[in-house]
Amino acid sequence: MASKPIGIYLIQEVGCINPHSGAYQHISMGVQQLSHHFNIETYLATKPINLATRVSVKTNASGKPAVIAKNPLRGTIKDVLSLLSNVKNSYKLIKLLKSKKIDFVYERAAYMNFSGLIACKFSGIPHFYESNGLQFEGQKSYYRSLFTKLSRIFEKMAYSYATHTFFVGSYGDYWQIDKDNWTNVENGIEQDKVVPYQKKTLNKETLQICFIGKFMKHQRLDILLDALKIIGANNAIKVHLIGGDLGSIENEIKNIGISVENHSFVDRSKIISLIINFDVGIICGSPEYQSCMKLFDYAAAGCAVVAPEIHNLKVWFPNEVCYFDGKPKDFANKLLYLKENRNILNGYGKSIFETVTNNFSWKNIFELKVSIIKSNLNT
Repeated sequence: MASKPIGIYLIQEVGCINPHSGAYQHISMGVQQLSHHFNIETYLATKPINLATRVSVKTNASGKPAVIAKNPLRGTIKDVLSLLSNVKNSYKLIKLLKSKKIDFVYERAAYMNFSGLIACKFSGIPHFYESNGLQFEGQKSYYRSLFTKLSRIFEKMAYSYATHTFFVGSYGDYWQIDKDNWTNVENGIEQDKVVPYQKKTLNKETLQICFIGKFMKHQRLDILLDALKIIGANNAIKVHLIGGDLGSIENEIKNIGISVENHSFVDRSKIISLIINFDVGIICGSPEYQSCMKLFDYAAAGCAVVAPEIHNLKVWFPNEVCYFDGKPKDFANKLLYLKENRNILNGYGKSIFETVTNNFSWKNIFELKVSIIKSNLNT
């Protein structure tokens, strides 16, 4: 029996391996699924790591990115030093790839870090990117740099030079690379977390809605607050908050006069058993092409999903989500509409449950990736 090809799962940012982050969840599933087909070794830059032994990384409690440098000169110097470090790491990776006879590299894309791609090109082995966002845009939240405009050009070039890029969400539609070397893919759900669909038969007087996530700007919790103000102080809705740094949102909801319960951080092993008791999972805002990981938890619990009309959701879930126009008034109207029409609420819940559990398991998603990787290997 032929041995499995050897691959490196390459991570370039330490924040991605915080066990409480969405990135860690995605990486863990990727390593697990790829390991069914290949001998996978996980590296943080040029050092081997064991994901199972990772501990939490301290995060900014305010939910706002720590500003490293407002002065663009300081940010530019940081980028120059980072690029020099990446050149050094490229050399180390070339030596690593040759010494261990690696067959391919699967790399999570990071801002202005092309060491994995460069090393693979010099070594003559296939390189696969997994891109989870616009790296040049994400960097702007942390510091200003004269490289920002140039980095967009470099980022697109890197994806075009890779053997293949897997865009998580629909970022491939943003880049429109004029080569047949990219694929849009979605996030998924762990099959062992799925329980049989249960029709919602809860309190008909109060709509139980839940939000999973941290307090971050792109979550647009301001839209939720404005929608709740439109609904006004009554017992029509109870809000359940699940995640870190949501204390301030809890207090603002209480001030509106609407019932709220802050469950704080909940381990992933317990998420579904908690939210299966609720009616609606909400997505208040999201970047246009970004995958919304919380949707898959809501779906597995049979919750109807209310979300804004963004490109990515409309591509993957054209009919399964109750969409609002991105404004608080329509958000409020959709919530009240579902409260008064529980047959429709259950219809949305069952529809998203069936679509996600049938088509968006991690196993299904990585079967596509594996087939593309295998078709491009030199072995």
